[in-house]
Amino acid sequence: MYPTQYFHSIDSTNIKAKEIAERGAMSGSAIVAKYQTSGRGRLGKEWHSAEGKGLYCSIIVRPDLVLEDYPKITLVAGLSVALVLDRITGGSSQLKWPNDIYFSGKKLAGILTESSTMTCGLDERYAVVGIGVNVNNALDDFPLEIRSLVTSILIETTTELAVEDLFQDIRAELLKQLRKFSVGGFGPLLAQWRKKDFLFGRKMECVSAEGKKVQGVALGPDNQGQLHVKDRDGKIHAVLSGDVRLATS
Repeated sequence: MYPTQYFHSIDSTNIKAKEIAERGAMSGSAIVAKYQTSGRGRLGKEWHSAEGKGLYCSIIVRPDLVLEDYPKITLVAGLSVALVLDRITGGSSQLKWPNDIYFSGKKLAGILTESSTMTCGLDERYAVVGIGVNVNNALDDFPLEIRSLVTSILIETTTELAVEDLFQDIRAELLKQLRKFSVGGFGPLLAQWRKKDFLFGRKMECVSAEGKKVQGVALGPDNQGQLHVKDRDGKIHAVLSGDVRLATS
């Protein structure tokens, strides 16, 4: 049994998880909250946390991976969540690089992975995988301005789900997939990820690794998990790990 701390309300499960990870918490340890007052997504964006309606958790992992493979944990985490959601809903989720899970073209879950200082010793190294899933949210639980962009398990299936059961399933799947990563490499997991690629072949806007705003067609992630896009002139750009969105024109 992995240690789990439960909170009714917390500023951010990732912040608390990093605190206990720094104190040596074992891999698989987790923080779970019914509500976050400062839930965060990538790039400092707010994650809307409807009280008691969603899953808000952070799981500490200490995978047997070389330093260069740590950025790939986000993709493995997204795949893990998607696999669980597919089993529960009977549907087919999609993955939006690098960290979102989509259903019916709308966001259902997101990942925020944060790592220890990479200069620390191998035995001290960890990653915190923050996971937010819209579970029992009705449409009016979301702010008006994002209702057309998001969905939940309840909206997709019309069935309420036990959030605790979902958390246990996701933690088990994440640890399972990370073990596969450490033993069999990234390739087999990336192949599964690519089958769920939400952006592949679609026109998108992003910021390239050179810091330029680029509009083009998504080519999907390469073997290292780095997204590439081909612009209208045929030039291929590596995408900065930043804001990626479908083009509006």
